[in-house]
Amino acid sequence: MKKVLLGLFLTMALGAIKAQDVKRTFGVGLQSSFPTFGISLKYAITEQSVVQATIAPFGGSSDGGSVSMNFYGVRYVHRFPDSDERNISLDPYLFVGGGLMNYKSDFTSVGLDKTSENSFGYSGGGGIEVIVGGKFGISAEIGYGKMSFTGGVATSGILFGGGLHFYIN
Repeated sequence: MKKVLLGLFLTMALGAIKAQDVKRTFGVGLQSSFPTFGISLKYAITEQSVVQATIAPFGGSSDGGSVSMNFYGVRYVHRFPDSDERNISLDPYLFVGGGLMNYKSDFTSVGLDKTSENSFGYSGGGGIEVIVGGKFGISAEIGYGKMSFTGGVATSGILFGGGLHFYIN
């Protein structure tokens, strides 16, 4: 794990040297790929190569119990930037990524057991991002994803998602 983090850090550091003229180098926002949604950070290594990290620490509760689902993931985005320098531009992209999901439920007040599941998932697909004013991005995407739960159970299918990002540089 330390080697992976060190490799990612070195890639970003070397990319920063070349990224001085890259449009939309760093973005902060929200990203969703059903059933998760959370806070997202994007870092453009080059004009086409983007690394994105998403943290989704959300859950819900009611009188009968609570459910929490946390997602921590990273993905590579290969974008095809619009070469026209307009107020509004369309950037199609492809993505591939993976992450860890933790699901916990507690409905002991209604006679059910506490449950906790960890799963690893991966996904790939494509989408389009509309860039407004060179700083604000709205994206929509479709892809295929698979999650493997503890106990050998796996689920897969088509996923839909979207995002809102503000690009600082």
